Amino acid sequence: MRPVKRKKSFLLLALLLVLVFVLLSYQLKRSQNPSLLRKVVLEVTSVMESTVDHTLSAIKGSWHRYLFLYGLVDENKRLQDTNARLVREVMEYQEARLENIRLQRLLAFKEQHKYSTISARVICRDLSGIMKTLMINCGENDGVRKGQLVVVDAGVVGRVIETTWHAARVLILTDENSNIDALTQSTRTYGILQGTGKGTCYLKRIVKTETVNPGDVILTSGLAGEGPKGLALGVVHSAAHNKTSMFLDIEVVPFVDFRRLEEVLVITDNRQGTS
Repeated sequence: MRPVKRKKSFLLLALLLVLVFVLLSYQLKRSQNPSLLRKVVLEVTSVMESTVDHTLSAIKGSWHRYLFLYGLVDENKRLQDTNARLVREVMEYQEARLENIRLQRLLAFKEQHKYSTISARVICRDLSGIMKTLMINCGENDGVRKGQLVVVDAGVVGRVIETTWHAARVLILTDENSNIDALTQSTRTYGILQGTGKGTCYLKRIVKTETVNPGDVILTSGLAGEGPKGLALGVVHSAAHNKTSMFLDIEVVPFVDFRRLEEVLVITDNRQGTS
């Protein structure tokens, strides 16, 4: 307790001294006769007043800087929120623009071929499993049936192999179980396009006497009710003679990039007409 009492006594004494100096300064300032005492008191009080003024100015400056910095932090937070909102809006605009481009391409394909079609969105893809398939968000209630071709503007995606009321599973061209009657665009040679399971296809049943060259376009033949004739399937990557077979070994690369599909068309009627 004694150190506390001593500290309080010291503070009280200091305040009394300050008060005495202030009173003396006031009295001496009003006096018209300068003296040594007056000079000493004025000197001391001026130093004290200068110190107090400097201290108050420093405190005031620190307070202003605090308010300024606090304002900067608040402004920075507001700008960050605004920037994040603008980034989201730009991303949403970009996504909407890209989707609009894709839908315009599908619409152009639909208008060009005039097939009865159903627009669908890809909701799931399995390109690494035993069967390479896509799931779309349209099913039996929408008019989708097993066996129907699924296309995009680039070409044929595959065929519907399973349906529910509101969804359907599509077997893509490159699956080993996929077989579609096809023909070469240049020579009109018929064959069967089968998937390899490795991202490409084989064009089978074309004898060695036929001419097939790399770069030849492969189309659907329209035979056996397998959809419209003339839809793009892929392009010949290589064609070689097989010593042990009477048929050519023809590798075909599909036009469609199955990894990037988002919207597709299901052809519900092979006949051309209004849709």
